Amino acid sequence: MTQMLFPLPSLPRRKRVKRMHVADAGHLPGGAQKGIRFVCSHCGYDTGWIQDTRSISDNRKGLPCPACNP
Repeated sequence: MTQMLFPLPSLPRRKRVKRMHVADAGHLPGGAQKGIRFVCSHCGYDTGWIQDTRSISDNRKGLPCPACNP
């Protein structure tokens, strides 16, 4: 086995992003706008009803939690 001339130091890993997932989805009161609610399972942060502008696949991936990821 050959020895490396300059051994590489191990690189620090990036912290995992904690994500909020969909708790409920539907139409916002009064109209044609789609609404969605995200909840974090780690800290319990709830976005409340917000306007949904993302695709279904993006919503399934979740949003980064603002409380868990400062």
